[in-house]
Amino acid sequence: MVWGTMAALAMAGQVPLTTGIIDPGSLGNDAPRSIIRAPRASIEGYTFSVSDHPDYVLQLVDPDDAETVYYETILPEGTTSIDLPSSLSGEYEIRLIWGNWYFYGIISL
Repeated sequence: MVWGTMAALAMAGQVPLTTGIIDPGSLGNDAPRSIIRAPRASIEGYTFSVSDHPDYVLQLVDPDDAETVYYETILPEGTTSIDLPSSLSGEYEIRLIWGNWYFYGIISL
């Protein structure tokens, strides 16, 4: 019952993130030799927090249409929290893009 566990974590403020690859065909010999670990993330109100990280592109995307991006900004290295626009409400897929890799999860605002 993974969904039940993820829902419980989301209610506690934690945002479970999954790792994805933007273009799997482009990895070639540059593929990492170890596991890419997703950062720890949480949300409280409209404040999204993430553990130490490199520069990310942060996106809020329609969970039913991956092409519809409602919000996008740069989350610079060393920035551990950001206030998301209070004009948004509902359920979104949050993405943290880093090169050819991204981390994603579902948040509710």
